Amino acid sequence: MRIVQILHGSPPASMGGTGLYVQALSTALADLGHTIAIVAPGPAATTTLGETDGVTLYTIPTPRPKRWRDTWDHNLLPWTDWLGEYKPDVVHIHHLSAIPLGLVAAIDCRTVLTLHDYAIPCARGQMVTAALKSCNGPSPLSCTQCLGPALNSNPLKATIGRVLQRIPPVYNALRARTNRPSFEPHSDVADRLEAAQAAIEAADVLLSPSLDLANRVASMGYRRPELTDLPLLQTPAPPMAPSNGPVRFLFASSIIPTKGPDRALAAFARLNGNSELTIAGHTPHFDGHPGFGDALKIAAERTPNVQWLDAVPSLSVPALMAQHDVLLLPSIWPENSPLVVREATAAGMGIIACKIGGVGELAPNAALISTDAELLQAMASAQRMGRVRHPMKLWPNPREHAKALLDARYR
Repeated sequence: MRIVQILHGSPPASMGGTGLYVQALSTALADLGHTIAIVAPGPAATTTLGETDGVTLYTIPTPRPKRWRDTWDHNLLPWTDWLGEYKPDVVHIHHLSAIPLGLVAAIDCRTVLTLHDYAIPCARGQMVTAALKSCNGPSPLSCTQCLGPALNSNPLKATIGRVLQRIPPVYNALRARTNRPSFEPHSDVADRLEAAQAAIEAADVLLSPSLDLANRVASMGYRRPELTDLPLLQTPAPPMAPSNGPVRFLFASSIIPTKGPDRALAAFARLNGNSELTIAGHTPHFDGHPGFGDALKIAAERTPNVQWLDAVPSLSVPALMAQHDVLLLPSIWPENSPLVVREATAAGMGIIACKIGGVGELAPNAALISTDAELLQAMASAQRMGRVRHPMKLWPNPREHAKALLDARYR
């Protein structure tokens, strides 16, 4: 079969857990004898990135958006022309950021759409507002209020905004003044919600890795996704022998507000007793919160027994987990099915994570928390238990997962 995997950026490994999954799935499908392409939006001058492990990487020329609408509604022709020339049997879509939402309906072969987060129904992707408040679902009015000035942006304003983001106090003060609630839904917001509905309906197969996300999407009035198990992408490293040393906590995810690294650091600073914390992850831009990662790094460096590692290559994660005891993921958004939690359960780590979302489906024995007080309590409990290892959970490997997709979804 000729199978296309559509992702929101390239190279795949730079796209976080979803990109790593797509890369592993594509390699497994190629090993099974299929012709595989990963396609992503990219600079206008680039069309082919070459071949790795039997998988060819392509980018479709995509202009930089000049207005908010351009982030989801722009020229479909480069995509449909490329697909027409490639002639795939199956197109598997994993993300539509920077890709027209209308692409799903324009594909004329079997189409599979996996929802790895909420980026189709939610323009911010995580069901969390600009003020970091939980959102129950999109609507023309609530999305207009949440997106604020972005709806009326132009190139000059965008440039000024990027400059001001380097001066967080000024940027935040101006944002607070310009981001006042609007009582009239924006027409572009209503159009995007219609496009999101059409995209979800157009897929031949709609998948979700977690029951939680499937339930939430259905509660918003969208079609209910079918459940799919995701694989473990790497073999866990042998854990270090238990010792009587300090309990070692690990935060290993993106350094953004919705992942809760600041919550992890604040709770650790309040712990009594002997323990250590490692914070590892890349620090992408997060709209409305400029300088978040820089400020957190400074705070971490001032906190005793905290190690800051910045981004860690994915191949180094198993060894990092073997050296730690408890994974911390105190997110404030409903995590779908995090790769890092799969890796932690396979490594035998303890897990303290957000109660909302799908983490509990992956790790039934995890300590699930909501409040900062519950987070501190769970960390103190782990500290009292000492350096223990839990049974290592087994997961499908990428080849097994690829075979299941071929038999049950692609054909």
